[in-house]
Amino acid sequence: MPPSRPRVPVPRPNFSKSRPAAAASAGVRPAPVRVNGSALQKQTQWLTRAADAERTGDGVEAELCRQYAEHWFRVSRGED
Repeated sequence: MPPSRPRVPVPRPNFSKSRPAAAASAGVRPAPVRVNGSALQKQTQWLTRAADAERTGDGVEAELCRQYAEHWFRVSRGED
C-alpha cells in the first residue's frame, strides 16, 4: 500500500448569485413592493406609484405601474 498523502480541503464553488453593492446606483430597479388591499385599493395604490414615477422622470416605471392599475381595475369589474 502506498504512503497516504495529507488531505487538502478542496474549496467548493459558490453558485449563489451575489449582488454588487453598487447595483442600485447603476439603474437596477429594486424589487416591487407588495401592494395589499382590495382590487380597487390596489388600483389606487398603483396609480399613485405611477404618478410618483412620472414625477421622478421614470416613464417606463410609470407605464408599468399604470398597466398593473389597469389589471386591478379589470379584476374589480370581474373582467379578468
